[in-house]
Amino acid sequence: MRKTFIALPKTFRILPKAYEIFKNAGLVSSALEQSIEARAQKLLEYETDCGTAAFLLVNNMDIPQYVDRNWAELGFTAFDCYREYELSSAPGGYAMRGDNFITNLLPDYGLFKSSRFCAAGLPENREVYERSKNCDERVLTVGTFYPAITENYFRRQGILADIIKIMGSSELMPAHCGVDVIFDIVETGSALKQNGLIIYEEAMKIKTKILVSKAALKYDEKIGDVIAKLKNVPAPSAH
Repeated sequence: MRKTFIALPKTFRILPKAYEIFKNAGLVSSALEQSIEARAQKLLEYETDCGTAAFLLVNNMDIPQYVDRNWAELGFTAFDCYREYELSSAPGGYAMRGDNFITNLLPDYGLFKSSRFCAAGLPENREVYERSKNCDERVLTVGTFYPAITENYFRRQGILADIIKIMGSSELMPAHCGVDVIFDIVETGSALKQNGLIIYEEAMKIKTKILVSKAALKYDEKIGDVIAKLKNVPAPSAH
C-alpha cells in the first residue's frame, strides 16, 4: 500500500505548529518529534509510527508544487506561497498551475493572524500612489518578492505598475532605488517604521492552509479519513 506523503515547511518557525495539527489528527512521528525538539534536521523524510504516511520537509515556496504534481497528497503552506504559485505562468504558458490542489477543503489555521500583504512607501509618495488608481497617465514602479500576486492586485486596483522582483530588503527600495511602492508581507510594521516607510494600503490576510491533492482524493482511500480527522483538530496557538 502506498504511503500518504505530507509536505511540511522545514523552517522551525512553522514546522512545530504544522506538525502539531497532523499529530492531533493521529499522524504521529516520534522521529520527527525528536528532530523538532533537538532543532536538528538531518533528515528530510520522516515516517509516521503507524507506517501509513510520511512527512516530507520542504521549502515553503515549493509545497504547492509538491501537491500540484502529486509528489505529496497533502501540504501545509501559507497564502503567499500557494497564491503566488497559482498565479505564476508555467513554462511555455501552456499549463495551469494549482489545478490539482484544493485550498478550501480545510480551514485557515490562523498561524499568521497579524500578517497581511501591504502596499507601503515613503510618506511623501502616498499622494502619488492614490492618484495612480484608475489612472493611465503614470506607471508606478513596485518592488516585491511576489510578482504574480502583486501584478494581480494592482491590476484589480486599476493601477498601471512596473513590477520589479527582489529577493529581500524591500524596505530599502523607495529611498535608494527610485521605487514608488513596495508590496510585501507586514506583521508588526516595525521594519517599515525603522526605514521611514508607512503603509498606504492593506491588501490580503495571510492564511495558513492544508492543500489537498484532487488526484489523491480519487486514488488514496486513506485521504478521506485523514481529512475527516483534520476537520476536528483545533488550530494550534500562534505563539
